[in-house]
Amino acid sequence: MIRARDSRRRLSGRLGILVVSLGTVTLAAHADPWVPSAGDGWTDLMVRQYDATRVFLPGQYSQSTVPGSELRYTMLRMTGTYGLGHRLSLEYDLRGARVEKTRTHHHLTTTLSATGVQDQEIGLNLALTQRRGFADSITVNVVAATGSTTTVPALGVGHTAVEPDFQVGFAGARWRVSLQAGSRVFLDSGVAQMRADLDLGMQLSRRFDLGAELFYVRTGGGPSPLPLTDSAERYDLLRPGIRLKYRVTRELKPYIEYEQDLAGQGIHAGRRITVGVSYAF
Repeated sequence: MIRARDSRRRLSGRLGILVVSLGTVTLAAHADPWVPSAGDGWTDLMVRQYDATRVFLPGQYSQSTVPGSELRYTMLRMTGTYGLGHRLSLEYDLRGARVEKTRTHHHLTTTLSATGVQDQEIGLNLALTQRRGFADSITVNVVAATGSTTTVPALGVGHTAVEPDFQVGFAGARWRVSLQAGSRVFLDSGVAQMRADLDLGMQLSRRFDLGAELFYVRTGGGPSPLPLTDSAERYDLLRPGIRLKYRVTRELKPYIEYEQDLAGQGIHAGRRITVGVSYAF
C-alpha cells in the first residue's frame, strides 16, 4: 500500500513537471478551435511507425511495465478541417494500417499480421468565440467502426462511438496554446472514455516551429465490467510528444514527431515516429 502511494506521488510529480515543461513549447493540427472561413481549411497526410515490446500492468494505472508481445504497425493517416461557413467546419480523421503482433512462447515465435482500413472519424465543429488571441468551439464527432475485428491483430474496435468535445485556444505573436477535452461514448455498451489533448507551440524562427502535445485518456464505468482483453473499449494512457515543423511556404509545412507512452493500464507501452506534411488552402 505504501509502495503504491509512493508510486502515485512520483507519477503526479512527474506529470506536473511535464505539463510545465510543455508550456514552453506547438499546437497540433487536429485540435484547433479557430474555425476557418467557408472554403478554407487544411489537411495533414502522414505515415506513422509504432513499436512496443512491453505492456502496462493490467491492475493499476501507472508507469510500471512488464515484458509482453511485440506490437508494430505502420499507419497511413489523413486528418483535416474544411470550413463550411456560418461558423461551421467539417473535421475528419481517416486511417489505414499494417499491424504485426509477435508472441514468443516456449521458444516458439509466432507473428500475425493484418492490413487494411481502420476505424474512421468525422465530425462537425461549431465556433463560439473567434478572436485573434482567443477562440473556443464545440465539436461532435462520430467514430465509425469500419476496421476489421476478425483478423488477429484487429484493425478496428467493432463499436460505433460518439465524441462530443470542447476546444479552447489562446494565441500570441509567436505562440499558441490549445486544449481539447471531452468524452468518447460507445453506443452499444455505454462505456465512456474521458479524453484530453493539450497542445502548445512556439515559432522558433521564420522557418521552424517547435511543438509539443500531451494526450490523456481514462476509461469510465459502464453497465457491466469490461474484460481486460477488450482493447476496443478499455483504453487508459498518458502520452507526451514533441514535433518539429518546417515552413516551405505559408501553405506547405512538412514535419516530424516523436511520441512515447508514459503511463497506462493493461495496454502496450511503446513509442511512435510520425513523418508528415500539412497543407493549408
